[in-house]
Amino acid sequence: MIYSLDEIFLRGDEVSDAEFEAFVDRVITPRFPDGLTIFAADGQFLDRSNNLVREPANVVTLFTEDTADTEVAINQIVAAYLEEFNQESVLQVTNEDEFKVVFGAGENAIDNDPTAEFIRAELFFGRNIPGGGVVSENDFQAFVDTSITPLFPAGLTIFDADGQFRDSTGTIIEEESKTVILLLEDTVENEAAIDQIIQTYIQQFNQESVLLAVNEALAVGFGAGENLIDNDPLPEFIQADLFFGQNIPGGGQVSESEFQGFLDTVITPRFSAGLTVFDANGQFQDSSNTIVEEPSKVVRLLLEDSLANEIAIDEIITAYTQQFNQESVLLVVDEEITVAFDAESPVADVPEPGLVVGLLMCGALAVLRPR
Repeated sequence: MIYSLDEIFLRGDEVSDAEFEAFVDRVITPRFPDGLTIFAADGQFLDRSNNLVREPANVVTLFTEDTADTEVAINQIVAAYLEEFNQESVLQVTNEDEFKVVFGAGENAIDNDPTAEFIRAELFFGRNIPGGGVVSENDFQAFVDTSITPLFPAGLTIFDADGQFRDSTGTIIEEESKTVILLLEDTVENEAAIDQIIQTYIQQFNQESVLLAVNEALAVGFGAGENLIDNDPLPEFIQADLFFGQNIPGGGQVSESEFQGFLDTVITPRFSAGLTVFDANGQFQDSSNTIVEEPSKVVRLLLEDSLANEIAIDEIITAYTQQFNQESVLLVVDEEITVAFDAESPVADVPEPGLVVGLLMCGALAVLRPR
């Protein structure tokens, strides 16, 4: 089975929250009724006049089989967004590497290689409780503190999200969610720990499942100069995620304005075509077993795998560690992606689809728009 991860970034005139939500309900969810997840983000780029343009965004993630029907559905979504909101282009990223998705514990999602390698595991926790109520912020934080961090004390990253799906009656169900990203070695022990986390959450909060997405084709580094990027003779687009912790050793934090200034003066000039920023929370357990929580920023870059771009990323990491007295910046590189800037076959008239049948396995759709 080939899996795909699609991310679509749309820029243009202002689209309100209500308009965007209506678009998701009317155009995306009917095509992918088994579920999607929406993340808040911010994008920015330099225009042709070298003016800095900032755009609040939503990133819609969905998991789907890599079929011709899926490709048609995604192209229809892109074409509908372009037409409805008078957009010029759509950036679409498709991931077809070693990506697996399961919906519970014990499904053997991780290849336990003889020589351990870093992989990325994303856990999607829905917070609706069957029968009524939701998992509160305090309840979820306690779960992370007692059930996840002790098993992965080196660190994790948490994102707020919103999920939705269409039930058997055609009703759209919305659900607050949390996504936890773990970067870990692909050992049997770590796979067992993830299974334990999933089982605990299901039992503690009366859940039906926890979605687990595993990406094994990654390179992970913790500082500049680690040579994570293959500089191919013919440049290809890759994805680079930079994780910036905001705690300053000795006290204080990198403020919102300070980080925005760093984005504007250090990152955007080097990657003027655009970037996406996510708010997140990181935490780890130190040598005294104290849990340390840290607000964080995750910056996603789509760039060619050139030596010049690798040097630029090293310069960004070095600048952040020096300017804000940091020990490291986590860098995760995925080279198995495909990038396009529009639907392959724009559709002028996009009909409303019938119910999509089948298991949604792996993929993502990201929509970047002002609000």
